[in-house]
Amino acid sequence: MQKMLKGKVAIITGAGSGIGFGIAKKFAENGCNVVLNVHRELKEYPGGANRVKDIEAFGVKCLVVKADVSDSKQVANLVKKTTNLFRKVDIVVNNAALIPKEHVKHRRKLFDIPEEEWDKVLAVNLKGPFLLSKEVAPKMVEARYGRIINISAVSGISPLVNFAHYNASKAALNLLTKDMALELAPFGVTVNCICPGLIRTEMAEGTAPEEMEADAYMDRFAKNAVPMQKPGYAEDIANAALFFASNLGSYITGEVLVVAGGVPLMRSKLPE
Repeated sequence: MQKMLKGKVAIITGAGSGIGFGIAKKFAENGCNVVLNVHRELKEYPGGANRVKDIEAFGVKCLVVKADVSDSKQVANLVKKTTNLFRKVDIVVNNAALIPKEHVKHRRKLFDIPEEEWDKVLAVNLKGPFLLSKEVAPKMVEARYGRIINISAVSGISPLVNFAHYNASKAALNLLTKDMALELAPFGVTVNCICPGLIRTEMAEGTAPEEMEADAYMDRFAKNAVPMQKPGYAEDIANAALFFASNLGSYITGEVLVVAGGVPLMRSKLPE
């Protein structure tokens, strides 16, 4: 089987589990060397102790770098460690995102969100992609090649009730994608965005009310909000990311792709 990313180097943020690690594994399977950015020690993630082994089983190299993507110095260090080992950065996947556990617990309305919580969500979900893209863009422009993929959310298009700061950060990321695509297009660098819907991840399951089992919550959520009546999985997003990262998507830039089982279509459904 042809490896679509053979010899490439990718930085993937928020790659300790869920969508981020799913993308990392898919890229590695296709011959890409992978840098896993995490915000806590890798062993603290479910199955984290085996992450490097899982990636390197595909015959590629794997580097783990702990960094807060909302901190420009830590982002610069992430890129420096990557280029010190691999001498280049071909692909960036801005996947790291935050929904504070306290917010999930209380489901605060818009004007009840504390200022510091608002700032933190926007810092990780919006400033983070800006900082990392800003750090790698000059290198990609010089190489006349690059792929930047932002992982947004369908709630950035059709808002999820009581998650105003998260929704706002993702809506802004969708437009930031287009701004970056416009500026980088003349230099062979594509910038695209993926909006996942209900995907079975640690973060999604963490939004379940305390009194409800994660499986029951995901099942009810899917039946109430997803036309396909089921949640997606990390691999569904990884497949879309592979498309944008490979030559299959080489003439596509500035696009926002919804991978959500038809979620936005529910808005057109009449009340019963």
